[in-house]
Amino acid sequence: MTRGVPANFPAPPNFMPQLRLPRPRTPKTRHKSTTFEESTWAHRPPPEDVYDRLEEFFPEHDLDKPVIEANSGGTSPTAVDHTYGIPNIVDRDKALVRPKKSIRIVAEEHKKRIDRVSRGDPSADNSIWRKRSTKLWGSRIEEVDTSSQTKANYNKTLPDSPAGGPRPIFKWVRGELIGKGTYGRVYLALNATTGEMIAVKQVEIPITASDRKDNRQMSFVQALKMESETLKDLDHPHIVQYLGFEETPTFLSIFLEYVPGGSVGSCLRDHGKFDEEVTKSFTGQILEGLEYLHSKNIIHRDLKADNILVEKTGICKISDFGISKRTDDLNGMASTAMQGTVFWMAPEVIHPQKKGYNSKIDIWSVGCVVLEMWAGKRPWSDDEAITVMFKVYQNKQPPPIPSDVVLSDLAKDFKDRCFAMQVDPEDRSSAADLQLHPYLELPEGWVFNDFK
Repeated sequence: MTRGVPANFPAPPNFMPQLRLPRPRTPKTRHKSTTFEESTWAHRPPPEDVYDRLEEFFPEHDLDKPVIEANSGGTSPTAVDHTYGIPNIVDRDKALVRPKKSIRIVAEEHKKRIDRVSRGDPSADNSIWRKRSTKLWGSRIEEVDTSSQTKANYNKTLPDSPAGGPRPIFKWVRGELIGKGTYGRVYLALNATTGEMIAVKQVEIPITASDRKDNRQMSFVQALKMESETLKDLDHPHIVQYLGFEETPTFLSIFLEYVPGGSVGSCLRDHGKFDEEVTKSFTGQILEGLEYLHSKNIIHRDLKADNILVEKTGICKISDFGISKRTDDLNGMASTAMQGTVFWMAPEVIHPQKKGYNSKIDIWSVGCVVLEMWAGKRPWSDDEAITVMFKVYQNKQPPPIPSDVVLSDLAKDFKDRCFAMQVDPEDRSSAADLQLHPYLELPEGWVFNDFK
């Protein structure tokens, strides 16, 4: 029996299959376990550094081999690959032989555009910064391979565009592994059409009969498909931008906005608890993103510091929507499945029974994330998962405030509005209401410079 848990504590239905808990490890390989996002979003260099060190991040590629059509590198991410209609060329055979660029050239051209934008050059096209212009849905996706080893090439055949003519082609180049977790890997990648850095999240598709019988592995594949379907139409500055989705015989891939920096969780591990102004700024941004999600009838269900990315400029983005749920009735009882990570989990999720829960579970999680930033460590840091389940569900306790954290009256009120549930979870404030709370007011002229 786990320390501190009564023998008659009721185990919630379907507990083990759905909770994000560390997998058992043998003594030989025992080490600190991490969730997918904890390892995925640790530390990422700014794109400028990647462009200057291409050999380091794309070591398996011949960066100077001409492999990308010469019209690549523009501001459109999905140039249509025509082999006809080229003016001033009479010989059709010559029209089929098109000049090509190397990966290095495409990357250098994009870096020059970044430099022009940063200098305020009026000739620069600022639209390259708008992630919505790089969405790849409906494109034919091709991976560019310049390595010396021969790899299986897979091009999924798609019908012509509804507007007529061939589908636009998105070509991409896979670079180094930048994250590895329980069920998938995230790679740095280059959009070979624009030269823009992106990230690719991949899950291996079960191939053998035994793999296909592995419910855990199949659930990961299904989760990535659901994640793609949920997020393909979202567009918000505080939500990580999902750009496209590809399925091959061996991998499922989601293409994402590349967010340099790390997660709020990794920054807390590096810097310790945040200054009050940083906490307020990040909390306000998280609530903006959450309000947007809720307006789209989406419940995140796994908000925590490791699932919130933060750029070097202090811009926060909510990520990891693998167990999110879209519902037709956000304020109704949208789900009864026990999903999420225990230490950030609302009471009604731990034992939903037939009543279920709704979007207010995300508000409880916001309170836990704010507590993380106040304390510099996860909520319930002194307790094991099963103990936390008892305290949260049976005693209706929110996470305790560590003794070294002193809260103002406004901070206490903000916390109480996140965790309120003495009568009903509906007592918790909405994301929109919490944004108006006076605790989140920042000093006039304050800007993010660093975590301390």
